[in-house]
Amino acid sequence: MLSDISKTFKQISPITTKDLEVAKVADKENIAPGSTTVLNNTLKRKRTGNDTQKPRHGLVSLQILKPVLLTIEQKQVLDIVLNGHSVFFTGSAGTGKSHLLRRIVASLPPDVTFVTASTGIAACHIGGTTLHSFAGIGSGTAALNQCIELAKRQGVQQQWKKCRHLVIDEISMVDGEFFEKMENVARVVRGNNKPFGGIQLILCGDFLQLPPVSKGGKKTRFCFQTEAWSRAVTQTLQLKQVHRQSDPAFIKILNHVRYGSCTDAMLDKLLSTGSNNVEKLGIVPTRLCTHNEDVELINKAKLDALQGCEKLFNAVDSDAGLSHLLDQATPVATNIKLKVGAQVMLTKNMDVSRGLVNGARGVVAGFDPGQQGLPIVRFLSGEKLTVHNEKWGTKHAGLYVVRRQLPLKLAWAISIHKSQGMTLDCVEMSLSRVFEYGQAYVALSRAKSMDGLRVLDVERRAITANPDVIRFYAQVRAVNRLQHSSSQME
Repeated sequence: MLSDISKTFKQISPITTKDLEVAKVADKENIAPGSTTVLNNTLKRKRTGNDTQKPRHGLVSLQILKPVLLTIEQKQVLDIVLNGHSVFFTGSAGTGKSHLLRRIVASLPPDVTFVTASTGIAACHIGGTTLHSFAGIGSGTAALNQCIELAKRQGVQQQWKKCRHLVIDEISMVDGEFFEKMENVARVVRGNNKPFGGIQLILCGDFLQLPPVSKGGKKTRFCFQTEAWSRAVTQTLQLKQVHRQSDPAFIKILNHVRYGSCTDAMLDKLLSTGSNNVEKLGIVPTRLCTHNEDVELINKAKLDALQGCEKLFNAVDSDAGLSHLLDQATPVATNIKLKVGAQVMLTKNMDVSRGLVNGARGVVAGFDPGQQGLPIVRFLSGEKLTVHNEKWGTKHAGLYVVRRQLPLKLAWAISIHKSQGMTLDCVEMSLSRVFEYGQAYVALSRAKSMDGLRVLDVERRAITANPDVIRFYAQVRAVNRLQHSSSQME
């Protein structure tokens, strides 16, 4: 607790029970959960000065700098959750949904709170598991009776009965049919006919971003289009304060694009960024692609074109038989190939105060011979860092499996889908092959500013929003206005 190794903070991932307990202590002192530093047994730092006493294994140290407080609208959501309501909170990209979600998780009892997300990577970011893994009903395409039998298996049923608070992040990507079956299963397995068997839901996401994945050409429904949603979700709140971008003109453009509209002037403004010179310190912008195969081709070709020896960094998995699961559930690969000059990005928040956050861009400047040949990365912020292994984990069949790997990935290109949730300080994109509602918005909203953005091509047809979602948000605004008017009259 007295250690002063670091003067900065690191984001905890994954969140453990011990981390949550520490976060609760921090909350009482008006400190955000992000203000904790976890020292794990894989992270060793040199001590200087009078630092003669080494921290014990697994010690969690609290180091208080500037408290990160919730905004008024974020605190309103937290208060509603703590009052026991099932809530869906939403907002445009960069409004602090993930930050608020972590604060909510830290405020709920960990033994009866289950943290999930629609995808493995999203689940990993919040220290949880996939919704499908928690539900225990497979893909949910089987008949309801079969889903109920699957959920009655001993380990799965025990989870359902123990759960009092269910957190689901990236709810927009959860298929409506799956959501509805899960609600039916919850009532039967728990023997409780209340919505979701009496479980409190905390749902987070933005339906104007990426929708559920359509399989086999089958039309999917959003969760809000189901009766289960109408029964279970009692409060819907929107976060409006944008934190990722600070330029009002850029925020205005993003807000229009989010709803599928764009004036000629806005379109010209986006296209004008095509001439932006965003290269700096040998770091080139990341290309956002609509298709995964384009990402793989670009990254491989660029790495092969570099001179010098290639170094291979292999992940260490706690269960080698589940490496394929960890590939899907974590943002890092089983092996990472690097050369001097390779364009990379961080896949985890390392040091927010120094700009070393998830999505921060850098270039491999060399390899440290004194640190097992670990890569030395020069970042766009000007920081230079020897990058050490970090830890990610997920739950599978009641077991916690862990991967230790460098928090890096090649960044000449990444897919728009995998960029969701990231903040990119230099990014370029071609939007001519956009094929999904909200895809152009997700891509554009990754940029921190227009100075760090390069739009190579964009057409009006690429800027679309799902009409059903637009109607849903219009209804939400109307209900919220009515509730606000009623409260003022009282």
